[in-house]
Amino acid sequence: MQIRTRLTLQFTVLVSTIVLLSFFAIYFFTKQFTEQDFSRRLREKAITAAILLIKVEQVDTILLKVIDRAKRDNLYRESIRVYDEAAKEIYFSGDTVKLGIYQQLFQEVKAEGEQKLKHKEYTVAGIPFKDRGKEYVIIASAEDVTGFNRLVDLQRILVAFFIISVILVFISGWIYAGRALRPIKSIIHEVQNISPQNLSQRLEESPHPDEIGKLIFIFNGLLTRLEKAFQLQKMFVSNVSHELKNPLTNITSQLEVTLLNERSKEEYRETIESVLEDIKGLNHLSNSLLDLARLTRESDSFTMTKVRLDEVLWDTRESINAIDPQYKVEVKILEMPEDENRLYVTGNPYLLKIAFQNIIENACKFSDDGKAQVALTCKKDDLIVQISDQGPGIEEKDLENVFQPFFRTDATSKVKGYGVGLPLTQRIISIHKGKISIESTPGMGTLVSVILQTA
Repeated sequence: MQIRTRLTLQFTVLVSTIVLLSFFAIYFFTKQFTEQDFSRRLREKAITAAILLIKVEQVDTILLKVIDRAKRDNLYRESIRVYDEAAKEIYFSGDTVKLGIYQQLFQEVKAEGEQKLKHKEYTVAGIPFKDRGKEYVIIASAEDVTGFNRLVDLQRILVAFFIISVILVFISGWIYAGRALRPIKSIIHEVQNISPQNLSQRLEESPHPDEIGKLIFIFNGLLTRLEKAFQLQKMFVSNVSHELKNPLTNITSQLEVTLLNERSKEEYRETIESVLEDIKGLNHLSNSLLDLARLTRESDSFTMTKVRLDEVLWDTRESINAIDPQYKVEVKILEMPEDENRLYVTGNPYLLKIAFQNIIENACKFSDDGKAQVALTCKKDDLIVQISDQGPGIEEKDLENVFQPFFRTDATSKVKGYGVGLPLTQRIISIHKGKISIESTPGMGTLVSVILQTA
């Protein structure tokens, strides 16, 4: 069922329920008022008859009946009976039909006072009356035909109005729901025209800051992220192809040239060493990609223990020196805590070593003197590691892309590398619930900061 139909039905049910309850209230209170008004008139006529009969000596039963017949406001099937203390009927006028409840009602009036009740279609009133020390009971009954007919008419009118109201509410609800959903229909039409080939297209923003406007704003933000993701994916595929093509082309070219003529033992050895170096580069690239994919897919499967961070940094320094003896890594511990337990973090030592090795190796690689400075600062709840170099720095426009796989700036494109280290490092730090940030000024070096929580 479409939203428009659901909204219309819900709106119709809601408004119809309110109208129905209102009509019920109108009918109920009208009925109550009609019954009370008829009972009041019946009581007044009964008391008037009793006063004329008992208090006015010149009026006897015969004259009173004549007076009653001469009245124009007689009620339908009206009956007034007056009883003395001995339950003897001393006056009777009106309808001759006996209801069969007079004796019982007489006793109830004597015992409890004035009584009002409904008996079949009759309204009956029992009224005590006193005069000169004597007690009387007046019993009056009549049928409210006029009031009943009015209630029937009112009932018909309310039913007719209710049916008309439901129809009008449904039509107005259908129109209102259509107008309310018109912006959504427009959004659906615009979204249907968006495909992977035109992700740059955006929905027309609403000038009103309502829910529809917020939806359009959020969806446009999603499109921006999707467009960026597609661009990064294309760039990733292009960069992978490029990084794989270069060493494979070098290997193929060297082998083909070597096979053209007979070579000396030394030449064959040089060719093999060059090919082996390219193969090692390919192996390093494939391992880095596998690690990055594994960290993305299985981030919760690594064993976490308490790791002393300064020991990880010293161990990383030794690994860097083994990679290239010309690299110089200076490690400093600032604000050494009195409690050595504050140097521990919860993490995986192997992954943390890979993360810091990538950062420190980059710092040494891009520094003119091959030197990197590592500073460990112990705060109240955090351990901060800052790695700085004196390299060419990074342009501000490139800082937001340095954590994308295979991204390399113009200043670093001449240095051997694949652009996988920093994305891998960021994923490792994220798994350890830490933060990594980069500050850089072109020509003045780069500062990488890593914040980890103490164990």
